[in-house]
Amino acid sequence: MDRLAIGYGGLVEPPSFALFVTRGLEDIAAKEFATRSRGGRVLESRPKVLLVQADIAALKRLRTVDDVAVVAAQSASVDRLDSLADMVRGADLEKSMIVAGRIGSFSGEFSVTVSAARTELGPAKVIEDAVSQAVSEHYGWRHVEMQRAALDVRIFVDGTWGLVGVRLFDQPLSRRSYRTANIRGSLRPTVAAALVMLAVDNGQRKRIWDPFCGAGTILCEAASMGHEVWGTDIDPEAVNASRENVSAVSREFWTRIENADSTSPKTWQKHRSVDAIVSNLPWGKQVAIKSKQALYDSIASGVAQLARRGGVGVLLTAEPQPIVQRLSRDPNVTVDERRIGLLGQTPTILVIRSAQ
Repeated sequence: MDRLAIGYGGLVEPPSFALFVTRGLEDIAAKEFATRSRGGRVLESRPKVLLVQADIAALKRLRTVDDVAVVAAQSASVDRLDSLADMVRGADLEKSMIVAGRIGSFSGEFSVTVSAARTELGPAKVIEDAVSQAVSEHYGWRHVEMQRAALDVRIFVDGTWGLVGVRLFDQPLSRRSYRTANIRGSLRPTVAAALVMLAVDNGQRKRIWDPFCGAGTILCEAASMGHEVWGTDIDPEAVNASRENVSAVSREFWTRIENADSTSPKTWQKHRSVDAIVSNLPWGKQVAIKSKQALYDSIASGVAQLARRGGVGVLLTAEPQPIVQRLSRDPNVTVDERRIGLLGQTPTILVIRSAQ
């Protein structure tokens, strides 16, 4: 990788970037990064963050990454607010601003975005205040609250490991232009992209059905990757939202999203020809479930039949055991489980394949 001239007395080593991802999906993001970033390399993988070196253009194409920051400093000893403030004062934010292209438009104002877990530093607002004070005292810049400034200082703390960075792009990578219609229970787009990648890991175009499609986020991600998609939902509002969102990606799939009951054998029979089923199952919180037993029976039976035909099922659920128990009775299928962190909960991704 070429060395980067940034005007600080000559050439320096290439900058490193922090890729912020959903906990439990770090390996999926790393695999996507390796595929899309030729010549890039992963320096370190930690819970919810990958430290990498790569071309900025390659980073912008990542679909499983929520946000990206230019790394200004990191430390494994952030156990007090004053140690965090010391790290902030020692970070070269101006150099990171140059890498992020923020110097030309900088007005002297900055914002702070905090992500913190398993730390004794206090709530996010306390951390934000300590960081903003350190930055203002050191650089003389003005902190703005309740909005995101052109210069956004990104703070990440996990336990005693901390990172200071400068947000690379104007908008988080998790924001999608297709997402114009939202309903309750809509899935985070980067998680939806990861689910699709778990179902399709060979780069071939697949026929994908989401039997509980909601606002169509999984369908949009799959269509954006070049796959054919079908969607079903029992809620007419969800069907309308899904059609609107999917049409923003590919108009040809509008008619493939239908209002139907995916606990009905007729619905499953209609989609027997798909290669993969990818779905965020209703959790019974934001979206009501009439009969969990009917839901689990239909999804377990359907994905088992698909797996026996050589297809793949990828399901996100807050209650994996009822499905796993049903599938464990079938010696012809295997089930892999992985927990992720999402919206303060730890749902499970089930990947169901043929045992052959």
